[in-house]
Amino acid sequence: MDDPQIPLLTSDEPRRPEHRPTLSALSVASIKIIRVPKVHSSDTIVFLLCGIILVASTSSGFASIPFTRIVEHILCRQYYDQVNVDGGPIDEKFCKTESIQSKMAFIFAIAGMLDSVVEFFAAFPWGIAADRFGRKPVFALGLIGLTLNLIWAVLVLWFDKIFPVQLMWLGSVCLLLGGGNAVLPAVLLTMVSDVVPEEKRAVAFLRTHVASLVGNLMSPTLASLMMQITGPWPTLMVAVVCLLSAAIAFLFIPETSKYEDSHTDEGLDQPASFKVHLQHSFSHLKESLSILKNPSLILLLLTALGSFPITQAVLQFMVQFVSKRYNIAIKYTGYIQTIYGVAQTLQALVVIPWISRWLLKDSTLSPFHMTNEHIRDLTLARWSFGIIAVGALILGVAPSLGLFVFGLIVLAVGSAYNSLTRSLMTLYIDPEHRSRLFSVVGMIEVVGAFYSRPMLAGLFSLGMKLGGGWIGMPYYALAIFCATMVVILLFVRLPKQDEYVHED
Repeated sequence: MDDPQIPLLTSDEPRRPEHRPTLSALSVASIKIIRVPKVHSSDTIVFLLCGIILVASTSSGFASIPFTRIVEHILCRQYYDQVNVDGGPIDEKFCKTESIQSKMAFIFAIAGMLDSVVEFFAAFPWGIAADRFGRKPVFALGLIGLTLNLIWAVLVLWFDKIFPVQLMWLGSVCLLLGGGNAVLPAVLLTMVSDVVPEEKRAVAFLRTHVASLVGNLMSPTLASLMMQITGPWPTLMVAVVCLLSAAIAFLFIPETSKYEDSHTDEGLDQPASFKVHLQHSFSHLKESLSILKNPSLILLLLTALGSFPITQAVLQFMVQFVSKRYNIAIKYTGYIQTIYGVAQTLQALVVIPWISRWLLKDSTLSPFHMTNEHIRDLTLARWSFGIIAVGALILGVAPSLGLFVFGLIVLAVGSAYNSLTRSLMTLYIDPEHRSRLFSVVGMIEVVGAFYSRPMLAGLFSLGMKLGGGWIGMPYYALAIFCATMVVILLFVRLPKQDEYVHED
């Protein structure tokens, strides 16, 4: 079960390859038939998007903490051979053994990896659908797919005496509907790019990023409070309601695609042969990859490999890590996540905007003065990964919870890397190919998910076996990884002034 969070068809032939998600073009188009009054203000559209992303992202906090506790409890009962006992739950302090924690880490790691495999293969066809049929229906379907995945996991855990916990891995199939987390961020960024001018795009990306952060990292406190009163199961139901509400609300967002009329009126009637479907699929894939001609763009895309390991290290994995290392009940870990969320939000709303303006001022000292916003964004991206490397190192070595929290705050200071690198990517791509670009970004991030969860779980298990400070091995690896991203960004070269890709 993946944490709910957040490319592409521009051909004259509107037929779909058969290996894409089995939802007909007519079905996608029918979702798009829902019409809303046109909103011409880009600020209004971004504001509406931020509100919906906030609601959808809230489900992450309401899901990850209770899921971790429920799975831990089930494995603990099995470990102590109490599966058939109807008494109260086993005291959580008896569930922190290395055997139980290692098994739980790998259960979540494999679940996440399977989600990523499905999302990887679904990302490209659904990205094409976002260009042909509009961003709105694809995003709504993606949220529904995440909801079905979540519901399946809830059912498996509810009937744990009948089904093995590992059966929740099958929920990954639900992500074929909409493409899951490989597609949702790409569609969101594309919608923002559709309506926001170039000079304001980085700030708009940050606003949507902050909305996601607030949902993902403030909701754990609410989940912790609720779990103390109601237990884990009602908390999970809140997660389901949040996802469904966001999917329904998104249907009332105006379509932002500038090409929607020309892409939706033709060719919905007759299915193509398998050979034609396959030819068009490879043609679209080749066309998407053809935009990756600039070496600097390729280097920027490589930084997307670091997005998921960083995110996972402060979400579900951190819940288990903090609970084990500092002997804290899982239901209280949400407060720690919220500290990170507050720091990250302040960084995005106050620190980064202030630094961004200061670096461009003529009065700024020459070592820090930037001549334009593109040089500034690249410099800030390098600084961000460097700061995250330092923060991750502190998290790994922290012998006390207080120092761990300090490491989280340092980590939060560098959390603007995602928005900065994506804003830089748009400099190399013309507007009509941005969906394809962000679809490729989504697929690369999913590749990062292939290895990040097993890597964190494996290093966590090894660290527990070695004992002592070695338990921080997952964060040591993250620090090395982020330092590598800094080196990669040192080789990025911005296009010359007359080579920037501008909108018409």
